[in-house]
Amino acid sequence: MTVPASPADDEPHELPGDEPHDSPEEPTGHLPAQLADELTDFVTHCVPLTGFAAFDLRATGTARLYLDTARRQVGEGRFAAFWAAWKRAVADGHGPEVLTPTHREVARALIYLWYTGAWPRLAPAAHAELRRERANTEFVPAPSAYVEGLVWRTFHGHPAGAKPPGFGTWAGKPPGLPDTARLRADLGLADVPYRTGLAAEVPPEDIPAHLLPGQRVSRDVPPSAVPTAAAPLTSEAAATPEAAATSEATVAPAAPGTPEEGTS
Repeated sequence: MTVPASPADDEPHELPGDEPHDSPEEPTGHLPAQLADELTDFVTHCVPLTGFAAFDLRATGTARLYLDTARRQVGEGRFAAFWAAWKRAVADGHGPEVLTPTHREVARALIYLWYTGAWPRLAPAAHAELRRERANTEFVPAPSAYVEGLVWRTFHGHPAGAKPPGFGTWAGKPPGLPDTARLRADLGLADVPYRTGLAAEVPPEDIPAHLLPGQRVSRDVPPSAVPTAAAPLTSEAAATPEAAATSEATVAPAAPGTPEEGTS
């Protein structure tokens, strides 16, 4: 038996609150000009945050997802204030060090989001200042975010369970890290003075390794050489002369400690 179609079936259906994304002036399947412009602005100013070129950030296909996620978690107005402050810092040749503590926390969250595909738990003080009612917990905004995390590209690897490399991939040696000149050229910074984190402009070869943009080895000190932290002192114990002497010794240890040293 065939059920006759009702006249209402011929009418377009829209979910409550939905707005059409295309207009007669816009080609179907394209972002409106305003959305495209803000996405370009977002990607452009995430380049100095991540150290990856705009092409690489766009290639993840997650830029719109990350922008919307950050706005929801920080709040529309407060994210706009952070973004304006970050753009001013970039225009003046600075980095996150000139931002307020809360804005630095938002910048850290964006970096974490790009690299891991997850929005992190914010520092409690920053979350309180943002006055957000959302739960302050880490979460992955979409399955594709994990797969497209920049962290996998930093060592030419692939996310576990997704994007497996081709047969025989591990028989070849991965390409080495690019030098400073190549990084600056790829990021469009070849002719721009580099001052992020520095008091004045310096030649590229004199930039401290931990301040270099782009892909790099994040730690050149083996974990075994890092001294362990001392156990926290109670308020009563901290007032004794012995505790003061112990604290001074902990600040500048003579040699790296072992797992058994520095704990009680």
